[in-house]
Amino acid sequence: MNCAECGNPATKLNAKGIPVCSRHAKVSIKPPDCPNCKLEMVLRKGKFGSFWGCKAFPMCDGIRKI
Repeated sequence: MNCAECGNPATKLNAKGIPVCSRHAKVSIKPPDCPNCKLEMVLRKGKFGSFWGCKAFPMCDGIRKI
C-alpha cells in the first residue's frame, strides 16, 4: 500500500484510516474530490490495491489512483 500524500510505501494509517508514510502520519490529508461529480472521495480496496472511489457509488463511478 502507498502513502496517499506522496506515493511512498505506507507505514501506518492516520486518524481517518488513510494509509500514510511516517512523514505524513500527523498531517491532515483531505480526500480528493471526485472528477465526475465533485463530491468527496473515500478510500476503497480492490483486487489490484487501494484507490479513491466516489462517495456516491454506484450512482457515480469516479475513481482516482493513489
